[in-house]
Amino acid sequence: MKFKMVAAIIILILFTNVANPFFIIKNEKSDIVKQYDAPIRRECKNIMAIGNATSGNYTLLLKVRDPARQGYQVLCSIPKGYEYNYHRPWTGLKIHFRVSHKFIGTTTKGDEPPNITKPGMLLSDAGLAFSDADTLYYLVNPTRHAWDDFDWMRYAAQSADNIEEAVSMLEDVVTKMHASSVAENIFVAEANKGAIIEGDAFNFKVRYIKNGVEIQSNYPKMLWKEHIIYPLFVASNFNSKFTGWIRAGQKINLGSITGIYITAINNNSIIARMYPFGLWEGIHLGEGKPIGNFWIELKDIKNNEAKIFVCYKYFMWEEKLKEIVMKRYGNIDLKDMINWSRIHSADLGGLRGICQGGYEAATIYKISSKYANLLSSLWFAADQCSSIFIPVHICDVDIYDAYENGEASEIALKLLQKYGHGNLTNLCEKVEDDIISETMKAEEKAEQLIENGSKEEAITLLTLSDIKMQMNAIAIEKTWLGK
Repeated sequence: MKFKMVAAIIILILFTNVANPFFIIKNEKSDIVKQYDAPIRRECKNIMAIGNATSGNYTLLLKVRDPARQGYQVLCSIPKGYEYNYHRPWTGLKIHFRVSHKFIGTTTKGDEPPNITKPGMLLSDAGLAFSDADTLYYLVNPTRHAWDDFDWMRYAAQSADNIEEAVSMLEDVVTKMHASSVAENIFVAEANKGAIIEGDAFNFKVRYIKNGVEIQSNYPKMLWKEHIIYPLFVASNFNSKFTGWIRAGQKINLGSITGIYITAINNNSIIARMYPFGLWEGIHLGEGKPIGNFWIELKDIKNNEAKIFVCYKYFMWEEKLKEIVMKRYGNIDLKDMINWSRIHSADLGGLRGICQGGYEAATIYKISSKYANLLSSLWFAADQCSSIFIPVHICDVDIYDAYENGEASEIALKLLQKYGHGNLTNLCEKVEDDIISETMKAEEKAEQLIENGSKEEAITLLTLSDIKMQMNAIAIEKTWLGK
């Protein structure tokens, strides 16, 4: 009995979707707009399409950020040659850095120079994009000098010339420095290759892909066994499944100490809960539903027995998203990524939505195989459900102030408060179609200028085109607010 109580407390702390006291990171520089404060869920989502999955010679990477460091989400451009001091991860001794590759990050207002920039996702002029999602594990650097996930990505992005160098530097953070204060999934993308990394302060695994689609959120797969919380409290493997006939009063587990308990079987439904504790849920024939850490489907009922399917809920989350994404395989483009960023929980059977609210922000990276250091771009929405995606090319010499000072994020939050989720989507899409069309024309002209030796003219063209789109988007959003 005592063991069950202890297990229940541990599971409640570790696996609920409310703010986790072990996970809260105080951001003293972002104490703004209290009326928008939301629980820190740390629910980041990543979708990468690469090689023959996309409609052109480019890679696409979507990151939806639910920031631990709450506040307005802004774009922050760090130029090549920028210098700053930071601390070593164990001793705290000063270390000096000089940025070798310009990068543009999505970060929380206040996490930009003169403070240390803390991007949750970023694009460098080496044609590399980085994004991440925290995972739950405590094999980390325990000191106050530990590096967080933002430090980890910035360290590689500011210096790496290619994806191999980026992965090597990310690995050094683990195997040589043991620096990280948090376990991570990190996506790294370039025009012709992608890497999925899982690591903590002592474990590091990487998987490369040249063709395909990858989807992942805040859980391990390669490090499932090493991160023992998951096999102990969820399932023996990420993709563990059960399909079979059960009676009322029976328990089903996937190799862990938790599972599903079937309370009652009716004519066309069952009542189930997570054990050793959990709330009762009714599931009708043909229906699936998340219960605790699990996904359960009712397949059939015969002779007081129910045929059910059970798996880890994020395994099913990936499967449902893949059903949507794979329909576009071979033709995936920027518009698809925009659409997928707006998928809500109801679209996924009650599982985690890509769009959830709060201080959430989305950035899509489009990495060109041709002139990646100039034509690669990011498409940013301060909140993808209430704001318009706008372009910024890595070569741009300026970004419209509203996207750097938090105004765009403030407008997006007010729009979300006013209109709710999904009610501005059609309006946003119409504007975005025009922006995408105009941007593609500007890119074609810029490519011609580059090929003719007029690189500076191409940079000016893209900068002015992007700022025009950014200004128009803000102006339109203000009209929606009634300003």
